[in-house]
Amino acid sequence: MKDLYKILGVSEDADETTIKKAYRKLAKANHPDATGGDKRKTERFKEINEAYAVLGEKQKRLEYDRLRRAPVGADGMPQGFDPDTFAQVFGGGFRPGGGVRVETNFQGDIGDLFASLFGGGGFNPFGGDAGSGRRVGRRPSRGADMAGTLEIDFREAALGTRRTIRSGQGGTIDVQVPPGVESGGRLRVATQGGPAPTAGGQPGDLHLEIRVRPDRFLRRNGQDVELDVPLSVPEAVLGTKVDVPTLEGSARVTIPPGTSSGAKLRLRGKGTARTDGSRGDQICRIEIVVPKLADGDEETRRLVEELGRRTAAQVVRKF
Repeated sequence: MKDLYKILGVSEDADETTIKKAYRKLAKANHPDATGGDKRKTERFKEINEAYAVLGEKQKRLEYDRLRRAPVGADGMPQGFDPDTFAQVFGGGFRPGGGVRVETNFQGDIGDLFASLFGGGGFNPFGGDAGSGRRVGRRPSRGADMAGTLEIDFREAALGTRRTIRSGQGGTIDVQVPPGVESGGRLRVATQGGPAPTAGGQPGDLHLEIRVRPDRFLRRNGQDVELDVPLSVPEAVLGTKVDVPTLEGSARVTIPPGTSSGAKLRLRGKGTARTDGSRGDQICRIEIVVPKLADGDEETRRLVEELGRRTAAQVVRKF
C-alpha cells in the first residue's frame, strides 16, 4: 500500500497534533495559489490531502494501519481485506480544516480511493478499472506472485540498507530496505515476481519476508536501542570512561562517580532511524559486577568490610 506517513513526513506513531501540523505546513507550501500552478507541486498537493484524508480521521487511520500490516495473499491483496468494510470505513466525503481550503479526490468513487491507496493500475474489487470509469469483469492477466526471504543484520534493519537480489524473472534488482524494519516485516517489490503469462499482461509481484539477525550486544525497544554495560565496583564508585558499541561503531561514555547498578545513560540520536529522518536513542544500562572472593583472601575481605562500614549509612531499604 502507499505509505501515507512518508508522504506527510511523520512517523507511524505520530499523534493527531503532529499529523495535523505536518499536513498544514505541506498543504500551504504546495497549494496551487502559492505555487503559480506548478504541475508537479499541484500533484504533490493532491497527494498530501489524500494522505491526511486517511491519517486525519481515527477510524480510517486504524483500518489503513491494519491493512498495511496484514500479510499479503497470493493475489497481492492484504489478507482479511473486505470490500464492504473498506467502503463503510472510507466512504463519504472529507474536507480537512485548519484554515486551508482544499479539494480531495476521496470525495469521488470508492474505487478511485482504493486505487489511490493500493497504487492503482490493478484489480478493482468495486467493479471498475480504477481511475478510468471503465467496468471490468475479471482480473487482467498477470504473472504469479512469488515469495522469498531477505536476511539482514541488526544494524541494517535499524538504519536501512540497499540489497541486490534475484527477481522472479531471472535477473538481479536493487531493493531498498527502509529503516526500522523488524523480523516478520514484509517488503513488496512490484512487477518482480513471475513473468506475465500473455502478451500485454503484467508480471506478478515479489514479496520478501524480512529476517533480522540479532546483535551480540544491542537490542531493540521500539525506536530505541538498549545495551547492558558491566562495571567493576571501583569503576562504579570512582567513575570511569567506557567504549561501548553503537549502530555506527564505538562511542565513549563517561560514567559519573557513584553510579548504581540499574542506572541508565542515554546517547541521544543513536537509536533506530525513523521514516521522517529522526532517530531514537541508545540506552546504556549499568550492571555492577560484584567480585567473588577467593578462599583465604583475608586482605580483600578486610578491605570490603571496611568499605561496607563506611558506606552503610548511604543504603536505605524501603521495605
